[in-house]
Amino acid sequence: MARSEVEGRSLPHDVIYTTGPDHFRAAPSAAANADSCVLVFGDSFSFGDGVADDETFAAQIVRLSHGRVAAQNFAVSGWGPQQFLAGLQSGRFQRAVRCEPTDAVFLMIPSLIWRLAGVTNPWDTNGPRYRLGANGRPVRDGKLGDPDPYNWRRLIGLPPVGKRDALRLTTAVIAEAMGELKRLYPGIRTHLILYRVASWGDVDLTADDLASFEFDLNQAGVTPLPLEAVIPRYRFAMGDYILNQADYHPNARAHRLIADFILRQIKATD
Repeated sequence: MARSEVEGRSLPHDVIYTTGPDHFRAAPSAAANADSCVLVFGDSFSFGDGVADDETFAAQIVRLSHGRVAAQNFAVSGWGPQQFLAGLQSGRFQRAVRCEPTDAVFLMIPSLIWRLAGVTNPWDTNGPRYRLGANGRPVRDGKLGDPDPYNWRRLIGLPPVGKRDALRLTTAVIAEAMGELKRLYPGIRTHLILYRVASWGDVDLTADDLASFEFDLNQAGVTPLPLEAVIPRYRFAMGDYILNQADYHPNARAHRLIADFILRQIKATD
């Protein structure tokens, strides 16, 4: 489908989104004896909102490696860490894998911290809901749209979860998902890119909040890779790497730089 059809609005620059029989966005085929296989997880930034099928970073991983690295794009616009973990726990992703995974990438924007708790994503009422168990690990607890009558925060008009708890839950869910990947595919290399888009300040998270979040992720065994490592000039020339001033999704140039970075990470650890 065209992006304009998906979003129900006219666009000055339209692109086609192609999905395969597994319902995930299509990526080029790699060589039959590819050296590596990258699984991509995330939301619209990884799915590739606003860029063509061959411009997503999953597609460019295959193209820039001349087919020596395979990639599968399991990202879906509107998703969050909850679908990342739930898809692994249910086997949905594994059933769609067509190569021997060597690497996995989860690209995360700060707003996913709230999306996990169902605060900023009213479209995701059927999305999986998680809570922290007594052991600090995430426990599946129905759907985000399920009634939650005993949540005192809702009763006084506050968001269903506070900032500190949202950060703790996100850390636990991402760490659990990365751990599940390593259990399923021993030896897999996991990469978390913390993509701090220019609008991250609108999610009520300060620079100190995100620094603490990065520290907690590292303590949980997940090393976050900052956007500056991927696109060094982003903070100073954001306009070169986004679709337009009204849409901060990465453009084809940014996707190429993400693909380049991932390929360098793979080469450095081979």
